[in-house]
Amino acid sequence: MRRNQRRPIAFITSALLASGIATASAEIAIHDAWSRATPPGHPTGAVYFELVNHSRLGDTLVGVSTSRAPRSELHQTIEEGGNSRMVHTPRVDIPAESEVVFEPGGRHVMLLDVEDALIEGESFQIHLQLEDGGEIPVEVDVLAPTAMGSGGHHHDHDHDHGHDHGQAEQKEHKH
Repeated sequence: MRRNQRRPIAFITSALLASGIATASAEIAIHDAWSRATPPGHPTGAVYFELVNHSRLGDTLVGVSTSRAPRSELHQTIEEGGNSRMVHTPRVDIPAESEVVFEPGGRHVMLLDVEDALIEGESFQIHLQLEDGGEIPVEVDVLAPTAMGSGGHHHDHDHDHGHDHGQAEQKEHKH
């Protein structure tokens, strides 16, 4: 009987370990998700955001989806010899206690085969798929076609840069 008594303990230990991993993955937050408006008939768009992992455990971003585009991919712009090109990056590592920034000229979510234009002032949802942490729904604001950022002033430090942090609107999505 002693052998049978070990099984429940092993099961409970496994369950606790699994819940610890899930809890750690729940510490991933998305800040300031935005996209640029696109002209009618333009087949592509891009989404940018800041991903913050507050956990002591890393995870990996392995996919993205949205109802606004039949295909969505993780991309990165690479500079080589004065030329830039986009490459599909099917996996993006999210180290423990770190930030990964998706921004113009760098990492971004590429929306492919977009049928309806992204209109300034609207918002839509994307779903980020994490290898260990499941899916994170993210609300994306569509900004002007010339926008270079969301305008959010997210800082993780205490000194002042002259920004009025009390007036800045921040969108944060925690998982």
